[in-house]
Amino acid sequence: MTNVFLSRPTWISSEFEKGLQGFLQVLDSHNLRPRTIGTTDFPNKSPLDEVIKLMEECAGSIILGYPQIEVSSGFLKGKKIKKSFSLGTEWNHIEASLAYAKKLPLLVIHHTSVVRGIFEIGALNNYIYSKDLSDATWPLSPEISGALKNWVDSLT
Repeated sequence: MTNVFLSRPTWISSEFEKGLQGFLQVLDSHNLRPRTIGTTDFPNKSPLDEVIKLMEECAGSIILGYPQIEVSSGFLKGKKIKKSFSLGTEWNHIEASLAYAKKLPLLVIHHTSVVRGIFEIGALNNYIYSKDLSDATWPLSPEISGALKNWVDSLT
């Protein structure tokens, strides 16, 4: 099996569990072994050091942006927030940046409400996929299946 780094929060809302499990099964069907700090690998050093070490063992990186923080009021760039949005875990941004710097093939998928940082169009020279991750069938969608196949083909 080929090791791949999977950036995802250790906690996700129950509405996302079936889709995540389906995605993990799809990865398995491609002979990929996802590795995640706090889920499959447990550090004995600082998490950042362990992420760097773990990425050395991986052929590519997948970033899954699940809602972690819901923002419904306040100000953004000095303007009142009119439409609610979500933020993924800060580790998505850290891990995506490390993978990018290491020139690992990247696949970025996020829930439709998750915005900012690595999930913004133009943040990377990769296409960023926005899907309803609460839909248990999202891993089987033609868009994700095609993107995953192309990504797998780019692994060394």
